[in-house]
Amino acid sequence: MKKILHITYDLRDRHNREITTAVSNLIKVGRNNFNSFIIDLVRVPYPQHEMTRIKNPDHLMINVLGFPYGLFMNWSQNRAFNFVKKADSDHLVKLNEFDMIHTHKLTFEGLVGYKLAKQLGIPLVVTLRQTDTYVFNRKSGAVAKFKPVIKSCDRFFYLIPQIIVRMKKIFGESFFDKYIGPKTVFLPNIVERKISTEKVIMDKGMLLTVLRMTKKSVERKNIKRLLQALKLLGKDDVKLKIIGDGGYKPKIKSWINKFDLNEKVIFEGAIQNENIDKYFRSAEAFVLPSISETFGMVYAESLLNGTPIMYSKGYLGFDGFFDGVGAGVDPKSIESIKNGIEDLLNNGSQYRKNIESLHQSGEFKVFSKDYIRKTYIDTLEELC
Repeated sequence: MKKILHITYDLRDRHNREITTAVSNLIKVGRNNFNSFIIDLVRVPYPQHEMTRIKNPDHLMINVLGFPYGLFMNWSQNRAFNFVKKADSDHLVKLNEFDMIHTHKLTFEGLVGYKLAKQLGIPLVVTLRQTDTYVFNRKSGAVAKFKPVIKSCDRFFYLIPQIIVRMKKIFGESFFDKYIGPKTVFLPNIVERKISTEKVIMDKGMLLTVLRMTKKSVERKNIKRLLQALKLLGKDDVKLKIIGDGGYKPKIKSWINKFDLNEKVIFEGAIQNENIDKYFRSAEAFVLPSISETFGMVYAESLLNGTPIMYSKGYLGFDGFFDGVGAGVDPKSIESIKNGIEDLLNNGSQYRKNIESLHQSGEFKVFSKDYIRKTYIDTLEELC
């Protein structure tokens, strides 16, 4: 059985509690066909004794000092590469046993994977993520630095359509068409729901949103502008149900008081994932005008439950997956968000028909574990 080395900064740990389980879920789907070994690069925010330790026989954790905003990124990446090589010399991992490397971002662990793949003479597969586009747009010299890495990559997985739009803009059409486009494979996150056949009556005028109530998440999910749009809408029969909990909840409550929305906003608290579907199904629409999303699993969950969505148009996230399933808005415009709510209320029945048609034609299979497993395994087997 072929052996794959996964290198990632995107596993949930004590320093990254808001990271989803998407990377670990993807690794799991390939384990019946490939032996997998994970090098988990843990970015620590303070100087400390950097060490390696085995979490289990096929999982090596390496602490690497990382600075905010990509400061000293080259130094950090080179340090991570040196620690991986040291782990090999210390017999914590045998690098010459691997048939392929998969790095789960391009601009951080991708450089480590590039150096290793070049030394070992094996294929390199990279997942393109939101973080990569941020680095290319904000770090001087990053585009030129990563062109050799991109040219050497054998395949690129991408999670959301907007990544392709951004990469074309960043690298230019000709470079993209020659070195990126022909090697791309669409591979979204796994989203599977066991939808109950029990009849759920739609709660007319009830909007739904879901988020973790941390400062970072609340700002990124754009909740303040959503509340302002609800105020601007000014309809007494339209309410918002919020699922989630966290330390930033008092801040959200202060906005609700400020905008005089106490009678229109309902907090449901944290709901277990297996119990959340009935909330999607009973809502008239799911609304989340995020500034950015790594993927946007909650939008997919809403569609799988047959409920129209509000998403951010032209921003990294769910835009571009499907047409006619909801309202695309400018997340930085309160007026646009307000208009999006009106659109969902006025055209919701047509959106629901469109969503049902997509269900019937099997378009949502791209989120299923079986589809993603087959796509992932077929792609890797082409290279081995």
